Amino acid sequence: MTAAPRTTTTSGSRHLVAQLSAQARRMLQTEAASAGLLVIATLLALAWANSPWRDSYDRVWHTEFSLRLGSTGVTEDLRHWVNDGLMCFFFFLIGMEVRRELQMGELTQRSRLSIPVIAALAGLALPACIYLAFNAGGPGANGWGIPIATDTAFLLGALALAGPRATTQLRVFLLSLSVVDDIGALTVIAVFYSEDVDLTALAIAALCILAFQVLARLQVWRGPAYFAVGTAMWLAMNASGVHATIGAVVLGLLVSAYPPRRAEVESAGVLARAFRQSPQVSLARQAKLSVERAISPNERIGALLVPWSGYVVVPVFALANAGVAFSSDLLERAVTSPVTLGVFAALVVGKLVGVGGAATLAVRLRLGSLPPGVGLSSVWGGAALSGLGFTVSLFVADLAFPDPGLRDEAMVGILAAAVVAATLGLSWFRWLARRDPVEQPTGPTRLDPPVDPARDHVRGRPDAPLELVEYGDVECPFCGRATGVVEELRQRFGEDLRYVFRHLPLPDVHPHAELAAEAVEAAGAQGAFWAMHDRLFAHQDQLEAGELLDHAAALGLDLGRFAQDLGDGAFAARVREDVASAEAGGVTGTPTFFVNGVRHQGPTVTDALAAALLDSDPRGPQHREAPAPASVVRTVTLSPTAELPGLTKVPGGHFEETPDDGSTPRLTPEQCREFQRVGRRVRTEHKQVLLRSGAAEYDFFVIVSGSVAIVEGPLEGVDGAGPRVIAVNGPGRFLGGLNQLAGQRPVRSLVVAEPGEVIVLTLERLRSLLARNREINDLVTRSFLLRRAMLIGQASGLRVVGDRRWPASVELRDRLADDGIAHQWLDPAEDDAARRLLTEAGVPDTDRPIVVRPDGRVLVDPSREDLLQAAGSATRDLTTT
Repeated sequence: MTAAPRTTTTSGSRHLVAQLSAQARRMLQTEAASAGLLVIATLLALAWANSPWRDSYDRVWHTEFSLRLGSTGVTEDLRHWVNDGLMCFFFFLIGMEVRRELQMGELTQRSRLSIPVIAALAGLALPACIYLAFNAGGPGANGWGIPIATDTAFLLGALALAGPRATTQLRVFLLSLSVVDDIGALTVIAVFYSEDVDLTALAIAALCILAFQVLARLQVWRGPAYFAVGTAMWLAMNASGVHATIGAVVLGLLVSAYPPRRAEVESAGVLARAFRQSPQVSLARQAKLSVERAISPNERIGALLVPWSGYVVVPVFALANAGVAFSSDLLERAVTSPVTLGVFAALVVGKLVGVGGAATLAVRLRLGSLPPGVGLSSVWGGAALSGLGFTVSLFVADLAFPDPGLRDEAMVGILAAAVVAATLGLSWFRWLARRDPVEQPTGPTRLDPPVDPARDHVRGRPDAPLELVEYGDVECPFCGRATGVVEELRQRFGEDLRYVFRHLPLPDVHPHAELAAEAVEAAGAQGAFWAMHDRLFAHQDQLEAGELLDHAAALGLDLGRFAQDLGDGAFAARVREDVASAEAGGVTGTPTFFVNGVRHQGPTVTDALAAALLDSDPRGPQHREAPAPASVVRTVTLSPTAELPGLTKVPGGHFEETPDDGSTPRLTPEQCREFQRVGRRVRTEHKQVLLRSGAAEYDFFVIVSGSVAIVEGPLEGVDGAGPRVIAVNGPGRFLGGLNQLAGQRPVRSLVVAEPGEVIVLTLERLRSLLARNREINDLVTRSFLLRRAMLIGQASGLRVVGDRRWPASVELRDRLADDGIAHQWLDPAEDDAARRLLTEAGVPDTDRPIVVRPDGRVLVDPSREDLLQAAGSATRDLTTT
């Protein structure tokens, strides 16, 4: 049992999640480190209690310490302050852990918990029964709660030593089991180890709980307020007869838990940028509060207290309670003591048989299924290690036995059981490793059905001799990383390799995966399968329904048809066919690769997959020579192609580059390298659309080779109006503007004129680069000012830009005439400058005219007062109506 957070990685009944997140791994490292400190503290306590200075051990922990206010106070010895006071932090974290697991962790998917719940309940009940078999009717009968709980910190520390047979999936299974174990142990302490109850004190504690809830509802997450409420509740619980740590558990259950809130994350980013531009105290406070609101209080408090619990509270508890003096008298009593024997047998035998036997029976009766990759043999090893009941066992022993003699006998049993359980479990895993050192693949291993170019989506030559098939999940981060591996293989093998992607969404883990898979197929129906595939993998955190529509718009798809297909579930059956084929091929997780029709069992890295492709080359041994690794540049199809009319080629076949006016800055080689460090380098194709005007999602670009055209107007050509190339930029140019950095949509499109390579940067990556590189920040800012200067230069005098036929234009002209305001009217239907002004102003698609002041400021829907001010009328005129 432990107060450290559990991993929130889950596994479905059919699918396997083979890796823990980086956060989960850090949690496991915290658990293992805590277990190490716990062992050190225990050994130190035993050495101290059995040294020539043994008397000082008892004197220290029996030293009284008082907290008094006037005539009222609490006086306890140091051991009680540790057990009843310091351990409240430990149990508070347990309460928060249970709340987190119920809302966003292992206990959210009830259907997946049948076997862990059954095994945990048996692991609680059988040890208690075994202990009572030794002690029923005797003086030690009240200690039946001692062997019921497992110390998860010790369990994970032991698993870290168990080798490769203690897989991540087994850890997840045992963590799920330990959550139920925690709940059961806490219930036992609350119900069976409370003294005479003082209802008045309990009522005060209930009022403290109400105050805690009010603070939480008001979103007040300040330490002093909660510390005051917690202290009052501790005093009330300490006087009530119910153990004070139960109050800590209740408070922990009230701390809300939720995944990071995207809206608050975005708000925090905006406020942080505002603070950087104008460092004011009010902005700093708003940004801090926004960051805090983005992450749940449960996660924030846990991050603060978990290290203190694991590295301080629990080791100090062990130091205060594990100091058993092994006198000859105690050892003689322990050998025959029903308390010692009952604790030892309950932990070693009861946990092993209870957890392992119940899990085996549940599987045999088909009450549930184990996670893929976890066998019953591994479960029995975990069951043996679950006999490591240390922290809570010592805690309950202190509650159950006022008699120091019985408590010492129980502690001997706890310590002996910990040694034997650890030895038994680790020996079991080592025996499994010797018996089966290499895990053999189970189930079918052939691709079923084989690739059909008429049905499957093939990248590369359809009749290529080498074949790589991936089953992936669009929301899976490990599949996202695998896209780079695939690109490396495509670069290495060239036209000899065809790559096929099939869907295997894991909805238990990734809630958006199924709809995203259908979105890829819906885009494929419009000829943009790979464009949507690449785009979604590049934006895995933007898979909500509305965001999928934004992606489709950015790709130039027919939005009505796309939305209709998703709404009707037109491609749900197509995705289910891929899932069925994955099961037929023995696929248990993502990403999974089939190499030339056979399921790949090794690492999913470039060299391993390349070797598998060569070893199984159907053309024979003469072709089984590894091609030289290429300098890998990812090929990403960002959008369907677009026509580029009116481009002029210079001698040599290249398009003529627009002279450098500073508005699209040219970077130095060193600056290009800075962009390369934060972006990704991709190949481009002729007519490929990198950026579409008006797109809700957009990136920034640095041209490495080839050229990119800046295009005005609709790319598809609406009502006879087609695209118009206004500039062509070559290598070293940065494309993007401050208006996009501010969250405004782009007003022009970027289309590849000559194929080559570009560096692609997301909005957040570019912001981070500008924040730390003043030179590049200055360059981008000055390019924006140059563009604004062009706009101001075109807008000398008061100019109105709009189609004279628009109803709003007629109204505006009448108003200008009534007030006698001199102006120049520019009609975009007749004047290229007018069209340019509309685009530069960021409002190219509108049916309302705009007014451009001499200082370059743009007025949209101006009032009469705005017009008079722009024209320089006297202030007295503003008062007439």
